[in-house]
Amino acid sequence: MNVESRSADDSQASAADMLALMEGQRRSVRAKLDRRFSVLLVVWAAAWAIGFFALWSGERIGGNPLFRIPELTAWLIFGSVMVAGIVWSIVTGILSGRGFRGVSRLSGALYGWSWSVSMMGAGLFTAGLQREGMSDELAALLYPGLFVTLVGVLYLTGAALQRSPAQFALGCVMILIVVIATYVGTPTHYLIYATAGPVAMLAVAALQLRGVLPALVEESQ
Repeated sequence: MNVESRSADDSQASAADMLALMEGQRRSVRAKLDRRFSVLLVVWAAAWAIGFFALWSGERIGGNPLFRIPELTAWLIFGSVMVAGIVWSIVTGILSGRGFRGVSRLSGALYGWSWSVSMMGAGLFTAGLQREGMSDELAALLYPGLFVTLVGVLYLTGAALQRSPAQFALGCVMILIVVIATYVGTPTHYLIYATAGPVAMLAVAALQLRGVLPALVEESQ
């Protein structure tokens, strides 16, 4: 009887140890995802600040009273930093699938590639409109507005995939910034994108890294 009781106790202890090990591994993967999302926010904050400030400093439509740069240079800077942010987002999305299996791993990879597909589609769409006679003034509002709206929607989608209230809140803020910037109009809307967006991203990243605002909620048992 004592042997049977001891065997049952050992089995329960082994099961508890295994459960604790699995829980520790799951928390470790979640922590890595939180850190990756925080780094992603910092990257995008820098890209927005540099890219939109360059557009605000453009010769033709920019509003920077201190200095101006050639229009082509401004758009090249903007395009370069946005591409860098998209590439980083793709890598982050793919890496977020590591540590998970099956559907979760595929979801992370597809979410990463959705950034590239969305941005390329938006660029071709707006280029087509401009080819059909869209004015430069309207293009100045549409290009960044559509781009930032897509960023907001992608954050909302990421929030649903990763169960992240932080991403959902940030997605809502991005869309709100688009509305405000568009109503303010050119060229000040570039300055709004260059300041309000990065401030929101850095605030969320800082709160996450300090543990005040977790990026991911625990999965329900």
